[in-house]
Amino acid sequence: RFAAAMAGGTRVSGTRALSHGRGRSEGGSGAAPESMSFQRSGGFGFGSRRSSHFGRCRAVGDYFVAGDIGGTNARFELWRQGAERAGTMELVVKKKYPTADHATFVDALLQFDEDCKATASEFAAPRSSAFAVAGVVVDHKLCDMTNLHWKVDADEVADRLQWPSTVLNDFEAVGYGVLAVSQEDTHVLHDGAFSATGPKVVLGPGTGFGQAQLFWGEGGGYTVMPSEGAHGDFGARGAKQRRLSAFVESREGYCELEHVCCGPGLENIHDFLLRDGGLSEVEAQARRRTAPEISEAAINGSDDLCVEAAELLLTILGQEAGNWGLRSLARGGVYIAGGITPKLLPILENGCLKRAFLHEDSRFSKVIDSIPLTLITTDDIGLAGAAFYASRELG
Repeated sequence: RFAAAMAGGTRVSGTRALSHGRGRSEGGSGAAPESMSFQRSGGFGFGSRRSSHFGRCRAVGDYFVAGDIGGTNARFELWRQGAERAGTMELVVKKKYPTADHATFVDALLQFDEDCKATASEFAAPRSSAFAVAGVVVDHKLCDMTNLHWKVDADEVADRLQWPSTVLNDFEAVGYGVLAVSQEDTHVLHDGAFSATGPKVVLGPGTGFGQAQLFWGEGGGYTVMPSEGAHGDFGARGAKQRRLSAFVESREGYCELEHVCCGPGLENIHDFLLRDGGLSEVEAQARRRTAPEISEAAINGSDDLCVEAAELLLTILGQEAGNWGLRSLARGGVYIAGGITPKLLPILENGCLKRAFLHEDSRFSKVIDSIPLTLITTDDIGLAGAAFYASRELG
């Protein structure tokens, strides 16, 4: 099993040759005694700060498949290992299918199988596959998807296509994607003192608020441990956040973290600010906005209340990142993924998230200061994680 790492990338002859390694040292250089290189023509890459060669032999030419199954589209990738030289991974086929065009998951996968056979002249049945899906996953084998009438069943994949497969919760895949994302798809918010084998935390505000931890095993390599921590109580910091918590509690009966730190949470914050500013319920109702509308108005600066709502959400996210950093002593880094934060990058640059993360007035601010904080800016992180997991299963 090869070691996984924090990521970066190096351009080579028009493609991106990248590697999995143990990570960066405190000085920022990669060290990869056991690693894997990937090549991808277009799209983002997998890797650590410097490319390195393979640390463990595998058969040349084996294929593996990665998939990311959402409510609207099913995305699949076919990879081949050692196609050009030992230790490399080459993306061979990449397809996206509207889920409405296929009655079942396996129907879509059979279409991908046919497309692979038509595209890759030497195509052979993949030796591993991994699929990221939204929903509760049972034993890495079965998931009834949350927002789609599809069942993703590893046993059915084995029966119909004879492919070994693993089913991953979508945010578990995001966790593995952290080990594969390229440096150009990250934005460092705070350097800290990086540890190559230290615990990692991944937070992902989007439609909900995904959370996961990664721990280094005695045999080498990280394991992702999913969490439902976002459904725990919201720990308000300061008078305004306490009023926000009370406002949400008056609506929902309680206030969990996800109520104030995701897309719907941004709407809750905006609603609260309208009422906190003195508007009546009727007046506030007339000025309500959706999360995309709030984000757009915040980014272009056309509405001060939307700017304040976005800043408050980012502040709460920074607090949670710092809290998780302390809970896990995450010197391998805290990573922020999800669909919201990259879109709010212009506001994030004012430092509200970082200030909340570092919490300089707290007794343990020196500990938090040692923890790296990184924003992931690509939307393909779940697919990257599925590919990472499938490639590791080849060993």
